[in-house]
Order: sequence, then C-alpha cells, then structure tokens
Amino acid sequence: MSQDIDLEIKVIKRVVVKEKQDRYIQFISKSKNRHKFIDDLPHFKDFNWTLFEKIDGNAGTQIIATLKKNRIDNKLCYVISENKDIDTKTITSTEAIREIDGYRSGTILVFGEAEIIFYEGESMKESYLSKLLFDRS
Repeated sequence: MSQDIDLEIKVIKRVVVKEKQDRYIQFISKSKNRHKFIDDLPHFKDFNWTLFEKIDGNAGTQIIATLKKNRIDNKLCYVISENKDIDTKTITSTEAIREIDGYRSGTILVFGEAEIIFYEGESMKESYLSKLLFDRS
C-alpha cells in the first residue's frame, strides 16, 4: 500500500464539506483509522455536491472528455476505494475506468493534483464528476 496522504488531504479539503474535513483528515492520517473513511465511501454524503455533476451514460467517455477539455493529464490517476485491489494505487486512467466499470463500490478517482475528482457510489447511477476544482492559470 502506497497511500498518498498529502493528495488525499487535498481531495478532502477540496470536495468535502468544511464541517467534516477535520474528521476525515484524522481518519486518513492514521492507517488504523483509514477504514472509517473508506467505509463511508459507498454511500458518501459529505461532499460539497455543488462542485459535482451527475454522470449519465458512459462514465469513462465523460471522464476523458472532461480531462481533455481542462488540459489535465489523463495518463494516471490516484485511487481511493473500498476495492482493496486498487485502493491507494496510482494506475492508468484506462485501467481505473475499466476497474470501476460495473464494480459498484465506493471509489474516488483523483486526476492531476486533485483538479478533477470522479466519485462512484455503490448504487446504480451514482456516478459524479467534479467541475474543475481550481483555475490553473
């Protein structure tokens, strides 16, 4: 396991509601408590949902299009997931999209330096893609 704590903290600070950020940062900062954050992922309710758009249709196509539109490297992404096979791994975007397709687990894909975040929950049709999270200019 090669957890990128700094990137995970950045994700939490960018997309989780302010009143829950400290709690989740404490969870991910200690390996023995990280599961508390992961356990919430399948039905995660603490995102700032105004930063996300619901995905209808093929998630992979929409992820790649959004990355290209915002000129964000789409070769690799970091994964936070209840799927232990991919959790805390940096893998190709193609592999990540293939892994999440149909798996229906609580998963966050982090692109760039948390510039774009994809979230998939456990329920059908529970996929969301963040808007560009900061202006890189």
